[in-house]
Amino acid sequence: MLLVGNMKQSKEEKTLKQRLILWSNRLRCDIMIQKKGWFFEVIIHERFKPFICIIKIVLTIIGLISAFFLFSFAFIAFLFGLGIYLLCTFIEKIIFSYNSLYIHSLADFKIEPNKWLGAFFGYAEDPKNPEHIPTIGWVMSDPDYAKKVHTLLLRWSYGKLKDEDNNIRASVIIDNDEEYVFFCYPNIDRKTANLFHEDVEKEREKRSLTDVHHKIFAMLVFGKRCKITDNSYFPTFRERYKDGVPYIFRLTVLGDGGQPQHITGLDDFILFNLKIKNKEELGRRDIEYDLLRILNK
Repeated sequence: MLLVGNMKQSKEEKTLKQRLILWSNRLRCDIMIQKKGWFFEVIIHERFKPFICIIKIVLTIIGLISAFFLFSFAFIAFLFGLGIYLLCTFIEKIIFSYNSLYIHSLADFKIEPNKWLGAFFGYAEDPKNPEHIPTIGWVMSDPDYAKKVHTLLLRWSYGKLKDEDNNIRASVIIDNDEEYVFFCYPNIDRKTANLFHEDVEKEREKRSLTDVHHKIFAMLVFGKRCKITDNSYFPTFRERYKDGVPYIFRLTVLGDGGQPQHITGLDDFILFNLKIKNKEELGRRDIEYDLLRILNK
């Protein structure tokens, strides 16, 4: 699930766009061609295996009865036999793929996008540290809702506030000069996900050593579209922040004077990754790439 701002496309246009993108992604997963050395491998999803078997049987039958065919020239007979042979060889080289689904921890509460008001960026001072500490936070309208979100984030990080293993992923994608989208989601390579997929692959290896594994995930993705106003600190933060520098991540409520206010009982997270990119810099390996394509303006 993705939480975003209002979209300007009509409902019909957005639905058609979503279907086309999802269809193309599924086709790309079902049929893949990749180079291996001087040759190419064709990888097809295992649900097409019955059709491939039927084609192999049909080609075998045609090859057998071709001895009774009468060709005008021996060369034509040679080309026909060669064609059948090449088709059979091509089919024999096909590699099959299979899917497995891992479900990351989902919310056990109602998702209420309107209760997430926005995000803020800054640097905190620490008397024991001469360097200022990057600080990022979300502003919520309801402290109880913030506590529920905090609990979910803790499940993603296996109960650790200091997330050194990068189990929680955060990203800020600049959509244009006036807006960015703040995303937060579980790392698809969390330990439990990797263990799950390893078990799946061990079971599959008992039947086939060549099948290709497509890892599929179900997970919640938080997303909020925010304005970059004239007094926003985000442009300065982006210039100051260096990749890989740990930062404080906290959930707050809107206090007096419109300033973020600490929520009693909620400790800050220490996160170790923050992706800041322009939308044009995203590639297919970025989760945000398709999210913005499907749900963006």
